[in-house]
Amino acid sequence: MAREDIFARLGNLLAQMRWMNRFQLIFDFLMFYGAWQVFFGAQPAMMFGVAMSRTNAGVVTMLFALISWSFSGIRGNYRRQGRALISHLKGMRLSDEETAVVRQFK
Repeated sequence: MAREDIFARLGNLLAQMRWMNRFQLIFDFLMFYGAWQVFFGAQPAMMFGVAMSRTNAGVVTMLFALISWSFSGIRGNYRRQGRALISHLKGMRLSDEETAVVRQFK
């Protein structure tokens, strides 16, 4: 695999990881919002303008947590793919920009 191809793929993986970070941040916020409504809200719990029982609100919160956990796993897979690509660069002299890209996967 050519050096340019490796760094093009690493750049693509970094962009995908940034998007996964953003999506995970959204679902983390929704999870904390749901937990706040379940534990500290009135009965029935109001989530997103909808009145629901605490049990249903808890299930919705758990689903948000599961989605967030899934995004974390996806990001971990991207990181592993990046490390596998970086292993092809052993022994090569890297520029400062390339070194910065490699550091983001460690």
